[in-house]
Amino acid sequence: MNKIKHLVNKATLLIACFSFAGCSDFLDVKPYGQKLPDTNDDFEQLLVSQLRAIDVGNDEVFGSHKQMLKYECYSDNLNAAQLTSKPNNMPIYVGEDIGGTQYRFRKVYPKIRNLNIILGNMPDKDSEKGREMVAVCHAMRGAMYFVLMRESCEPYNATDPNSVLGLPLVSQFDIEAKPVRATLPATIDFIVSDLRKAIDMNVEKTKYMFNTDVARAYLARTYFWGQRWREAAELAEALLNKYPLLEGEAYKDMIQAETEAKGNVIFRSCSAMSLSGYKTSMKNAKSRPIALDFYRLFAEKKRDIRYTFFFDKKLQSSKGIHMWVRSAEMCLMLAECYVHQGNNERALKYLNDLRAKRIKDYKPLTMANLPPVDKEALVKTDATGKPITPIMQAILNERRKELFMEGDRFYELKRNGRPEFWVGVNGMKYETKKYLYTYPLAYTDLITNENLKQNPGYEDKR
Repeated sequence: MNKIKHLVNKATLLIACFSFAGCSDFLDVKPYGQKLPDTNDDFEQLLVSQLRAIDVGNDEVFGSHKQMLKYECYSDNLNAAQLTSKPNNMPIYVGEDIGGTQYRFRKVYPKIRNLNIILGNMPDKDSEKGREMVAVCHAMRGAMYFVLMRESCEPYNATDPNSVLGLPLVSQFDIEAKPVRATLPATIDFIVSDLRKAIDMNVEKTKYMFNTDVARAYLARTYFWGQRWREAAELAEALLNKYPLLEGEAYKDMIQAETEAKGNVIFRSCSAMSLSGYKTSMKNAKSRPIALDFYRLFAEKKRDIRYTFFFDKKLQSSKGIHMWVRSAEMCLMLAECYVHQGNNERALKYLNDLRAKRIKDYKPLTMANLPPVDKEALVKTDATGKPITPIMQAILNERRKELFMEGDRFYELKRNGRPEFWVGVNGMKYETKKYLYTYPLAYTDLITNENLKQNPGYEDKR
């Protein structure tokens, strides 16, 4: 990343040329009266600016420690009823943040626009450097659309997939366009196409962060979100084989690394973020203890290494807060994919593989000894709408434990039925309604572009 850091100042000046003052043009892909970059080096500076923002946690897409902590607050992992203080970046529930989340389109699309500028105008795409930049832009654009889809679209509905609103799919210059929202399946296909292009270009090593494996990981996530279980499993298995699970001190060292990507981390943002920002988020996390039902999932107590350092005796979080993709997620995706495909034996294999790396003297789970379904658990149905089963609950519980403080649980609740729940704080009731799992579009954006449709639940809200 040394070259990237060297180019930051020039890149910052260049990116400023593409900043928009008005609220109406965040979907525009070519600003009026501005000169586009000329050479591959100029286009590289445009790319470098975005990569640097990811590296320091300022990119507004892949997140920061502060944002990951917010996701935990949105979910049921932390007990807001017992908060000891209320830092500004720790909302009581997701509804408290709607004022900010409604502006996600205008924060993400300018970054997509810059990638479109590179892909559509860079003169020498066939050189080694040009091909590398094209592959990285496709990987980044696909990953950005995935993040925005997960935030701003309702979850996949296998019964009537085309009824779900997707995203405006902007891939080329058209300054006069007022794009409509595509369907969710069309959005997924668009993301798949971008990531496939990146993978086919086979940039295994790059100083630009988004290599082939990062594209594969986001493609696996996209297939998983779109309930394309077989395709998700194929990619997840290949990545798991390449980035095998860690255990013991090597695992703990990876999880607690403050900024370094260690072990089987496939992608990580904020690797150049200041330690003071990280430590502030770690301190703020202690203002809200973990939920009691979450604590009870660690049934093996000290035999489970996660029990020994994820939280302290006061049930305050002490696990590292991270924005990354690592192979444990791939392992848990594999387990779930096989359940959906009717292969419980393979599902148990991957569930047991992960648990064996975390729990000392581990005895494998079987279909006969799986714990019965906890009727009090928040998640009642799986991603397809079927009633939760013992094996599916075991997988989701393991995922909840393993990916704690990684911004995962809120989106798992969204993917698996969007259960409604509430918390009481200082005599007030705060309820996470079903529609709150999906961010709204800003009212001003809807007025500016009459082709945009608001997400369900927000139609009468301004």
